[in-house]
Formats: sequence, structure tokens, C-alpha cells
Amino acid sequence: MAGVTADAETGTQITVVASADPSARRAAAPLISVVMPTYNGERFLRPAIESILGQSFRDFELLVIDDGSDDGTPDILREFAAQDDRVRVLTNPRNMGIAAATNRGLAAARGEYIALQDHDDISLPHRFQTELDFLHSHPDIALVGSAATLIDENGDTYATYVEVADDIEIKWEALFRCPISHTSVMVRRNVMSEVGGYSRSTGLEVASDYDLLSRIALGYRVANLNEPLVRWRRHRGASMISREAQLQVGIESVSLRNIGALAYGERSFTAPDRNYWYLGSRAFLCSPAGELPKLPPEQVIAGLEFLCELQERFCRKFDSPRPLTARLRRRLNWTCGKHALALAVRTQWDWRSRARICALGLRCFGQAVRVTSTGSAAGAL
Repeated sequence: MAGVTADAETGTQITVVASADPSARRAAAPLISVVMPTYNGERFLRPAIESILGQSFRDFELLVIDDGSDDGTPDILREFAAQDDRVRVLTNPRNMGIAAATNRGLAAARGEYIALQDHDDISLPHRFQTELDFLHSHPDIALVGSAATLIDENGDTYATYVEVADDIEIKWEALFRCPISHTSVMVRRNVMSEVGGYSRSTGLEVASDYDLLSRIALGYRVANLNEPLVRWRRHRGASMISREAQLQVGIESVSLRNIGALAYGERSFTAPDRNYWYLGSRAFLCSPAGELPKLPPEQVIAGLEFLCELQERFCRKFDSPRPLTARLRRRLNWTCGKHALALAVRTQWDWRSRARICALGLRCFGQAVRVTSTGSAAGAL
């Protein structure tokens, strides 16, 4: 059976497909709302939905947003909605994009917690119970993610994806990339409401998960579990693979925004200066293994100096708990020192540039040793 509502943002009509027996629909809100957007997802959708309905924790609703599919997706969704009254299907009459579709599901969610899953991935049966237990026992944590088993388009396992686990480590990584597996996330619904859901900016469409998750990570306490609770499918049709160039542009845009909010608040820089230091820092840290930075030495050195300043500001802002901050500072200084000395030895830069980056590397090593010996995160690079 179907009803029609209007999208508050666009005015377009949204068809809501419900169970054939409305009286079967529970009156009380479920504890968890699962939000799963899909567009032409018939190939992998069925096992994705089955993995949700097979959860050991049963008090949830599954909101599947069909974003204008023209394949067999609508038939699959009607079948599941008729069989299980926890399934609610929202159907967009046209393709509105993943951010708008997911926001549609968030607006309809009734649960205290929001669980996210992509339409081509699989949740292990104990995922919800494990994440819910963690959030109940850690009321200060707003969001939890997990490690993931990576599978190919045939469902065969080929790797395990494990991210940094502690809040302070996730916050640092969120300045540069997305350190949380989107398809494994469970988040408190009030937090999702406070951050405003997914951005519908055209430039962030492919990187909308990084945009959202980094806003949460930098504003609230978050965590990752080291246990794989999802099977993350990587295949040629996935947006992060099929639109890799556009994804990289979106990631850099979000990263520059995140870094800027932390690094530029106390001083005034022009946009070209920001890009100069940001690109220099990425060249220093992110040049592919075995390759040397392709930027001029003075920009790479400026990038390292910028990273030193960024680290100091970061540790001042997020210095809690202090032992974890000290551990992060030690790791960052050791990494930067190692990179800097390697460049001093391997590059064909002029001797002044090589001496300068060698000196910076030795300062980083000295700071790492100092933090190790004192157990304190105090002191600047």
C-alpha cells in the first residue's frame, strides 16, 4: 500500500510504500532506524536487506530510499515491504542524488539511533547489538564505526579494513581523509540532527560521507571498533571507484575546510597561502611510496612547517585525555621526522633545502623523544 508526501526541500512528491496491513505497523518508535539509499541497486540489494533483517537485535525499522531506480529495485523493495513490517520504502520519482536521498531517510527516521548501510554491503548478524552495547556503555560517544571485511563483486573476501580506534586519532585523521567506514556507522539521532545531515553541495556529492562524518568527528567524541562488523563490497560500479577523480576533488575540498577551521582561526591568510601550505603538506605526507614530491622544495618545506604548527594547535584544542594526545604527538613527530630525513637523503634539492628539511626532521625526532621520556604532550615543535 502506498501514500504520498512532499519533500520539504524540493517540493517533489515522495511515494511511501508500506506493509499491506497497516495495523501490523508498531505504534511505538523503534530503538534503531536503519537508513539505506539505493539507485539501480538490484544486483546487490537483496543480500544487503537480508543482512539487516537477519540481525540478532530486532527492534529497528529499515528505511530504504529508492532514488528513482529504473531497474528491478522497486520490485525487490515491494517484496520485502510486504513480508516484513519493519521495512519502510520511500520512493523518489526522480534521481535526486545520494545526499538528498539519505537526508530523506533521516527525516523519516524515528529511532533513537541511526544505523547507516550502503545498498551493496552486508552487516554481520551481531552488528547492531555490538554497536548498541558500546553506545549504551559509553554515553559520551556520539558515533561508533567498525572494522570491515572487504569483498569483491562476487562476495569473495580479499582484505580486512581496520581504522584508528581512539577519538583523538580519528579527529586527526579526519582533517585529511575519512577514517570511519560509512557503511558501519551507528550514530545518535540527535547528533545527526544537530549537524544537519548530508550536504547537498554539488562539489561534495561523491565525498558526502567524508563531509558528514568529519563534521561529527571534529565536534563530538567518536570511536571505531576493531572487530569487523560489516562486509564492505568494492566493485567497479561503486561511486568511490567509478568516480575516483571527482572523489579526490571532494576529499581535498573537505580536508581544506577542516584544516582551515583549526589552523587559520588565529591568523589571517590569503586563499593562495592556504592552498600553498596545504598542497605542500600533502606532498610531504602523501607522495606515493617510492616517489619524491613533485612540488618545489621550498613548498614542501613550508608544508612540513605548516604540519608542525597544525599539530600544535590540534593538540592544544583536543588535549584530553592527555596520555592519548601524547601518544598521537609522538607518532606524528616520529613519522614527520622519518619522512624529512628520507627527503634530505634521497632528493636532488640544493644543499640549503636539504639542510633545512634535515634540521626540521631532527627537531621532530627530538620532540618525539621528549614526549616519550616525559609522557607529556606539552611543548611545541
